[in-house]
Amino acid sequence: MRRRSKSSPWVFLLIVTVLTVFSALLLVMAERQDRETRYLASLTPTPSAVPRRVSYLYDSQTPSPTKLNMGVGAMGQTVYDVQARLRELGYYPYEPDAKFGSGTRDAVLRFQAENGLNEDGIVGEDTFRTLMSAEAKRSPTAAP
Repeated sequence: MRRRSKSSPWVFLLIVTVLTVFSALLLVMAERQDRETRYLASLTPTPSAVPRRVSYLYDSQTPSPTKLNMGVGAMGQTVYDVQARLRELGYYPYEPDAKFGSGTRDAVLRFQAENGLNEDGIVGEDTFRTLMSAEAKRSPTAAP
């Protein structure tokens, strides 16, 4: 018969303790990694749907081609282009947002007055043509 040594329970206890400490260390590291991943994910912006680059006219429900007649409430790429051009000429001090609001209307009125157009705050065919032309006059208050 083989006799067990007295140190065998101590060796077993030592092995269990080392494995327990190692497991706890792995859990702490995994939790830290998970927290860091969640934090970094919170910093990353969530992509949003890209708006369609379609222009539509405020006062018309008929399909294209339609006569251009944009006023307050119009939205879309054409409004964005008008705002960008008005900004380029010094009439519109804001970043273009593709929404025809009171700021856009005021800029259009100033542009129409400076360029000898009918002052109605509406971007019709004549206003649009003049605005996009090389002959469009800059705002007298704009920096050269």
